[in-house]
Amino acid sequence: MIRSFEKRAEQKISGFQSPAADYLEGRLDIGEKLVIDPHSTFYFQMQGMELQSFGILDGDILITDRSLKPVHGAFVIAFSAGCFTCRVCLLEKNGMVLKNDHDTITETEVDVLQIWGVVTAVCRNLLPKALKQGRYSNVCTL
Repeated sequence: MIRSFEKRAEQKISGFQSPAADYLEGRLDIGEKLVIDPHSTFYFQMQGMELQSFGILDGDILITDRSLKPVHGAFVIAFSAGCFTCRVCLLEKNGMVLKNDHDTITETEVDVLQIWGVVTAVCRNLLPKALKQGRYSNVCTL
């Protein structure tokens, strides 16, 4: 379980302080846990099942940080052939290889390939269709 403690200004206490005051907890700000650098963070929605074997499914939200440099095994957002694509970055003897379940982009294609950012987290909607109604119809979708 993730808990967050509310940041409060120091308060002057007059009289007897509540014994439970040591256990006060604030609300969890999920943005503090998922976003390290808000100015470099962008969100993408995965389209397709090209990374299904890696656990990334169609409709997942990919939280991406542009300030990070890719390392071996990192999931990256790349710009190739005029569109964005999510791939796993593998560093091999011959250079960098970007892979998904269906094909591979090698570093020799650098003139058409740009690493745009590193995926730091994946958010997945788990609501069954019966609950995706009204204000819940777009939970975890962009």
